[in-house]
Amino acid sequence: MAQQDQPQAGEAPIRAVRLPTQLTDLELLIPYALIAEITDVSLPEGSIGLGRNEATIVNWRGQRVPLVSLEAMNGEAVPTIGRRVRCAMLYGTDPERALPYYALLLSGVPRSESVERRQIETAGPQDNPLWQAVVRLDGRLTAIPNIRVLEERIDQMRLGEEESRESPAIE
Repeated sequence: MAQQDQPQAGEAPIRAVRLPTQLTDLELLIPYALIAEITDVSLPEGSIGLGRNEATIVNWRGQRVPLVSLEAMNGEAVPTIGRRVRCAMLYGTDPERALPYYALLLSGVPRSESVERRQIETAGPQDNPLWQAVVRLDGRLTAIPNIRVLEERIDQMRLGEEESRESPAIE
């Protein structure tokens, strides 16, 4: 008896997490394998840099981890946030970078998703280099980020922040 209902090799659905953000007309989809934890963190006292080219450093499990807002990175308004924020901690994927983890600001509760490869469109929305591909889920456009580009930008933010802390102020 043929098992035509079973997916063939390479056709298994991809397990992913839909991360809620406040990006205009766009949701975010991340493979489960990249998610270290969904958690709340306390933001540091004083000014919180979550701008287009700024990250803030948060403490998570005894490590200092850069936290970014995808909204700000895309030139949109940063969501209103309090002292504690929900974020997705992601594993760094590039062994050439000293970025073992980084965090993305969330605006709600993540959802598990199952996506088939045939649903994925390779062209990103508005030719934004942050987006590698898109998927339509429940009628909403959902972006799959280009992890290498995202990690490169976060690493540059983090390194820029370290340099500004180490450089003496010029008066």
